[in-house]
Amino acid sequence: MQHHQLHRRHFTLGLGLSALGLPALASPARQVVVAESQGFSWAIPYLVSSKNLWKPHGIEASTLQFTSGRLAFDAAVSGKAQFATSTDSVVGLAGANGVRSYIVAEFTRLSSGMVVVARTDRGIDAPAQLKGKRIATTLGSSGHYFLSRYLSLHGLTLKDVTVVNLRGPDAVTAITQGGIDAFAWGWDAGQTAIAQGEGKVVQLPAQGLERVFLSHYVLAANEEVVEKSPQVVEGAVRALLDAEAFYRAQTEETLALVAQRTKATVKTTREGLSNVQVGVRLDDRLVDDLVLNGEWAIESGLARRPAQDLRALYRGLIYPDALRAAAPDRVTLGRSAP
Repeated sequence: MQHHQLHRRHFTLGLGLSALGLPALASPARQVVVAESQGFSWAIPYLVSSKNLWKPHGIEASTLQFTSGRLAFDAAVSGKAQFATSTDSVVGLAGANGVRSYIVAEFTRLSSGMVVVARTDRGIDAPAQLKGKRIATTLGSSGHYFLSRYLSLHGLTLKDVTVVNLRGPDAVTAITQGGIDAFAWGWDAGQTAIAQGEGKVVQLPAQGLERVFLSHYVLAANEEVVEKSPQVVEGAVRALLDAEAFYRAQTEETLALVAQRTKATVKTTREGLSNVQVGVRLDDRLVDDLVLNGEWAIESGLARRPAQDLRALYRGLIYPDALRAAAPDRVTLGRSAP
């Protein structure tokens, strides 16, 4: 991948103005579109937008809001946005199908960000009772992958249930109205369904989930911006680092901003974020879980096995240069070829 070099004419112009005692012309802010997902787990990019942490890095960003990481990712891949907040599950499925888009940084990881909630009046109060039930999630999303892992923890597979393709907000409506038996989606959606379920909706146990599921929340960039504007990618990654610093230093303001963005209470937001591991990074655990996602997609018939080794494939879909330039200690990709 070629990196842009300073154009000689612009460099000379800057020197000429300085020699005359005149200020050099400021570079105009680069305008980008960011496709954002929905939920408390996206606190770090929410802070970037809310506090306009793009601006110090020469970026003027507008946002498109989506209900899932898959939809946000699709917007970036199609060219409607340069960046997307998404998950490793989405990138894993897309990569296995030959779609090229790059993970430029991970900012959050957690095992408990997704839940299964179910209607007790359908005879479900334990995971094993999901067999034969109608369970909603968004196909091709982290929720879909999470559901498969959750079922495996309890001796079931996706073939043991009927998967209903619904967006998160629609799944909340469907379960409260009795159109489905259960859904697998974000923790905050689960809390909403329980609150609206009139005592008939409960969250199912998740003991041991950390053994089979870890979700990585990432900033993805489309191929064009990575190849043609690496300085913009570096600016975006630096904005994430600034947001992480704000998150750690200004806890109460962070909670208020995230609660406002997600239309949740500060109490609920605090509880949800208590399970989140915040940290801008790129490491081998991310690659490991991308491989697991790819294997799942192939075994589920959602992708064909590519000719290239999966680990090499996904390592090639991680662009570490921007984070390495901004904070080299945050890049610890050691077991894969660069």
